[in-house]
Amino acid sequence: MRKLAHYQRVTARIAEHKREGTFGALVTTYRGSRDYERLSANTRISYDRYLDRLVVAYADAPLVEMTPEDIQVRVMDANSDTPAAADMMLTILRVLYKFALKRRRGLEDWTAGIEPYGNKTEREPWPLHMLDAAKASDDPLFRLAVKLALYTGQRPGDVCNMTWNAVQGGYIRVRQQKTGTPVEIAMHTELAAELATAKRSDRHLFILSNRQGGPLTSKVLLKWCQAFTRKLGRNYSPHGLRKNATNELFEAGCTAAEVAAITGHKSLSMLEHYGKARSQPKLAARAIGKWTETEQERENHKANGKPRQ
Repeated sequence: MRKLAHYQRVTARIAEHKREGTFGALVTTYRGSRDYERLSANTRISYDRYLDRLVVAYADAPLVEMTPEDIQVRVMDANSDTPAAADMMLTILRVLYKFALKRRRGLEDWTAGIEPYGNKTEREPWPLHMLDAAKASDDPLFRLAVKLALYTGQRPGDVCNMTWNAVQGGYIRVRQQKTGTPVEIAMHTELAAELATAKRSDRHLFILSNRQGGPLTSKVLLKWCQAFTRKLGRNYSPHGLRKNATNELFEAGCTAAEVAAITGHKSLSMLEHYGKARSQPKLAARAIGKWTETEQERENHKANGKPRQ
């Protein structure tokens, strides 16, 4: 009888969530829409994590009664200790408002005037001391995951889905989940050395395999990176390693086209955004070096009585 009563309560709750005009019904409709289906698999996983939290708070709330003040208090203020999560929920609420407005007239923007915290620490490039510590970790699978993310410059989901069959002829071949872009990445020597010593078996198709032989999930990788970096001061995510890779490539003198050939970025503005933390002193020193070399070459041509070609 207790189980039956519980089932009845759950059934009633589900029905309530689907009641037209409520936030819960909106989320249900959104998850069944083409807008949601167009998202990449990893983006849907991320959205679902925060949608579930928002449904707990607003399942029965009528859309016409939702206000910016309530969002500020129940989402932003209530999650001020995790500003990145609060900002993500605010982003999703804005997506939902635009989705709802096309289907229901007269809704007030329940995110109007709300400012995000702008705390992007988790997705910023890792500080050098954390990166060095991770590359020297005693955990071989975590160490491999970090080097795989760093030396390929790929998104966490793509890193987790890399297979041993994709490693051929000194390259790793990847088709990015988010954009569908195929990339072939030449193997960095440090990554090649790590892969050469990595444990593998016939039942492990994926480079980063769980105990059952399936791929390590990006959610688990995120938890690993957060736990590791938290011990050293602040949370950083595996996505931050993609920014480390972008910065390192720019600092090595690579052109934007060369960097994009590895990271798969289609937009120059986004590539610049990812590489904004590259070292200005290193770039300036290399620029002065090139300038000096050019002047020296000019002087040598003068000394030899030959015009510069």
